[in-house]
Amino acid sequence: EFRSRSCSSTADVSMTPAEEDWISRCNKSKAAVEELLKRQMHKEALAEALRDPPYGAPEELKTKSSDLVRRAVLSFKGASDVKAAAASLGQEEQCALMKYLYKFWSQGHDARSNGQFFIWHSAIVELQDGPGCIVQAMYDSRCL
Repeated sequence: EFRSRSCSSTADVSMTPAEEDWISRCNKSKAAVEELLKRQMHKEALAEALRDPPYGAPEELKTKSSDLVRRAVLSFKGASDVKAAAASLGQEEQCALMKYLYKFWSQGHDARSNGQFFIWHSAIVELQDGPGCIVQAMYDSRCL
């Protein structure tokens, strides 16, 4: 469960309504994605993880959201499943996923995971009929 800012004192830390809203949305999304993954509904889990990207959220929630997307992405086993799942996403979700892929590569994951990320990257580029999504991922000022 996502929580408010951590602190070592017992003093009450007040959150803004926007932060409370982000925490609530992230908790709901996490519960939904975990349930879908348990039920082997990988496409639906990925779509849920990508819904409403946390642009403007506190960094801790962005990290938790990217972990959720990564879990959903890595739940797919074959290139054909990846291509079908990528095709089921809308353009906004595909571009958000592209941003996550670049974020994942910057985090130094293992070779197997990076290989999976490249399969996703290839599938999205193919669906987008070119590098448009790559350009958007690199130059969009909204960070995930």
